[in-house]
Amino acid sequence: MVSPLHSNGRAQLREDKAVTSIGELAPKPDLRPELLLKLSGKLQTTLELSQLLEIFFREIQQAVLVDGLSYNHAGNNILQSQGKTSPHSVSYRLQTQQDYMGDLTFHRSTRFREHELANLEGLLTTLVYPMRNALRYHEALAAAFRDPLTGAGNRVALDKTLSRELELAKRHGQQLSVLMLDLDYFKQVNDQHGHSTGDKVLKDAADCICSCIRQTDMCFRYGGEEFLVMLSSADQSGALRIAERIRMSIAALIFNAPKGELQISASIGCATLRGDDDRDSLVQRADKALYQAKHGGRNRVISDVDMAFSELEQAAE
Repeated sequence: MVSPLHSNGRAQLREDKAVTSIGELAPKPDLRPELLLKLSGKLQTTLELSQLLEIFFREIQQAVLVDGLSYNHAGNNILQSQGKTSPHSVSYRLQTQQDYMGDLTFHRSTRFREHELANLEGLLTTLVYPMRNALRYHEALAAAFRDPLTGAGNRVALDKTLSRELELAKRHGQQLSVLMLDLDYFKQVNDQHGHSTGDKVLKDAADCICSCIRQTDMCFRYGGEEFLVMLSSADQSGALRIAERIRMSIAALIFNAPKGELQISASIGCATLRGDDDRDSLVQRADKALYQAKHGGRNRVISDVDMAFSELEQAAE
């Protein structure tokens, strides 16, 4: 079903893809059958959302002139667009009885007429099921790169993402920092309170980390109770501020465990990209800083710069 969200369109699509007018006098779609057949065939050639929307935007111009379209699926954190935005718009919700498939907005510099809205709604019937298939593919792909317990990215996602972001940061002269985070004495949580409590601690800690970082940043489960946070466009001072915010937020968590209330803490190592860094050297410096934070008393943040100063002081002595 395609339901108008905010428009003067007065049509909706049923599961059988038939357009039924709410008002008897509402215009009917005036679309050539060969156009719908061609569009339907092309939409079935891809499972990539961006390509699907590009094909749809390009092909519907034969029936209705549209300056741009935007697609939003809040549940999957997807926001994509084609063309340009304009003063006038009309929005539709894409859904079947079982699946919600997001909201689609069409933009144009002039108002959409009634017969054009009817044609748009007729064209949308060809998009519903290809969009459902593309979303299922997107969700399956996302699950393959997500840690099933915490919802953070897994090591496969980390390897792909960090290499790409490091290359982009170097190419465009941008800052990039990483945080290596380890939950202190986590083995004792499992030993004393059970693995179900340990799983709860890991998941809530991951949620806590994600609530402290920006939308452009990413959190990955590095292994066990260790997480890596990638901070885009963050220099050392900015990375340290975020790290300290994460440390304090985790320390404030309170868990109701079988043996009473439980609190945890985290040690964090921070490293900022240098000109000669590759992925491994950047992560190794953050890991080394984490090692210093844990052996310096835990529940603290240490940067690779702090670590370098400490090593120079020791050498001077």
